[in-house]
Amino acid sequence: MSRRAERGRERGGGLWLLAAVAGGVFVAADDQTSVVTVLPALIRDVGLTSSDLYLASWVVNGYLLGYVAALPIVGRVADARGRGRVYAGALAVFALGSALVAAAPAFWPLVAARALQAVGGGAAVPVAMAIVVAELPPARRALGLGAIAAAAEAGALIGPLWGGAVTELLGWRWVFWLNIPLALPCLAAAWRLAGGERSGGRVDWPGAALIAAALAALTVAVAGDPLAPRPWPLTAALAAAALALGALFVARQRAAREPMVRLAMFAPPPVWAAAALSVVAGGGLIAVLIGVPLFVNLVLLGDPLDGGLTLLRFTAAVPAGAIAGGWIAGRSGPRVPALAGLLLGAAGFLGLAAWDASPSAARLTAPLLAGGLGFGLLIAPASVAVLDRVREGERAAAASWLTLARVAGMLAGAGLLASHGLGRFYARAGAIAFDSPGFEALVAEAQVSTFSEVWIAAAAAMLLAAVFAWRLGPRAGAGGPAWWRPG
Repeated sequence: MSRRAERGRERGGGLWLLAAVAGGVFVAADDQTSVVTVLPALIRDVGLTSSDLYLASWVVNGYLLGYVAALPIVGRVADARGRGRVYAGALAVFALGSALVAAAPAFWPLVAARALQAVGGGAAVPVAMAIVVAELPPARRALGLGAIAAAAEAGALIGPLWGGAVTELLGWRWVFWLNIPLALPCLAAAWRLAGGERSGGRVDWPGAALIAAALAALTVAVAGDPLAPRPWPLTAALAAAALALGALFVARQRAAREPMVRLAMFAPPPVWAAAALSVVAGGGLIAVLIGVPLFVNLVLLGDPLDGGLTLLRFTAAVPAGAIAGGWIAGRSGPRVPALAGLLLGAAGFLGLAAWDASPSAARLTAPLLAGGLGFGLLIAPASVAVLDRVREGERAAAASWLTLARVAGMLAGAGLLASHGLGRFYARAGAIAFDSPGFEALVAEAQVSTFSEVWIAAAAAMLLAAVFAWRLGPRAGAGGPAWWRPG
């Protein structure tokens, strides 16, 4: 075979594998958001009564628990055992969890099955990112990472519509049964195309147990029940346990011959800057995902569908921004698109802060489109800045920790919204006497002021994060050969 023909064969194989991993990411992301429209039918079917409807939050929290706990472990396992095979195995776990959810006879078995689903689904994005970096030449990596990010965002965008349509036509259980035929072709393609993959190394299972327990304790501490809050000493004990287990994990990593994560991996400025940027972006993202529907429901007096359709203007722009961010990063390096994304994100938040009790369609739409494009632009630059600067044998682990940083930002942002945001509103509303003239208008004004403060603070955070974006560097690093190529 000629050298030119060999290059064509390799390029074709790389494209097929990219399509396979992007497809799996899409299916997993679709499942994460389809549950929003599945919940009402699910609650009725598994026997929850009106007195314990708050338990339904554990359909989401159970997934979050499995997702967060599995992220750093699966990344290291993929580096040690082979990324393509672990990706295929993760989709198999996801499909098994989907089947168990669909067949669940009662509520708590369903929650456990959702956690198992998350172990597989949570691995999809970071392992896919590592595969892309190993597969594609340096000049095309950023665009490939943008494609993976776009697949994830597109799946999350379609999820609620898919879940609602399937539930209406076939019933909620079919939303999960259908995950199996959707995931299996991607699983088979990834396994087949990874046939020549090299792997090696050990997994520090004691370290894995420590970090999983630490993240599980932290997630449970954050994901409290708003209608029946646990006693604060218990929450404090969970947080203390998470800190203690985290400290033991760090000590274990320093002593282990082959640690779960090499702590020095975070030393290069582009790596820690990308992690910090991901935390900020996660916090900003949750401010939009929670704040916009709430504003529409509370201030504009729209129904839940109105809130979802308004948010759609933001989420539909994210995949386009992700592709553009990858394309730009491949030509100019990660710094330029990251800075552009932060500026667009800040502009979007300032536009949201200008909303009043009766914003026009243009004033509703423009900041959401700008913010969606901005957040999309950030994804690939942060990923390529990390994955081009870590060792070949730790790329999946690095991608997992980067994803975890984003999730941590979202958890922190949700906590701040619940505490400081609601606290500011209650303080304002409590100062308004019930017999005040125009009481309802005054309450609406207090709501608008509270949302504006939240979004101005988010805009300031995006601008301050420009320091981190600058440290990403102007150019991506060089990479080694794709693992699927011989020799």
